[in-house]
Amino acid sequence: MTTYSNEAVLEALRRVQYRQVPWAKRPGVFEYLRGLGLMETVRQRTVAPGAGFHAPVDIAVLTEKGRAEFNRLAREERALNWSDAKTGEYAPSEAAAAIELRS
Repeated sequence: MTTYSNEAVLEALRRVQYRQVPWAKRPGVFEYLRGLGLMETVRQRTVAPGAGFHAPVDIAVLTEKGRAEFNRLAREERALNWSDAKTGEYAPSEAAAAIELRS
């Protein structure tokens, strides 16, 4: 199984938070995060300036668990030890696991 760093996960969650990545063009880390329940896809209508049919696009969005993880990693990013922690292997937080148990 592929592993990802804390920095790669934080950046992926940040991109999803701002709906910047259509699911069809997702990086590999997105599949991993989707498997952890941190993101899901929603269909988004496209608005194009031209006439005619414009197919909807599936966009990755954060789940509640994903928002909790994003907030946790963003806090860690501001910590003094981030330069060491960012290259460490990502492990989901206990808080995110607790959210999953409540669901």
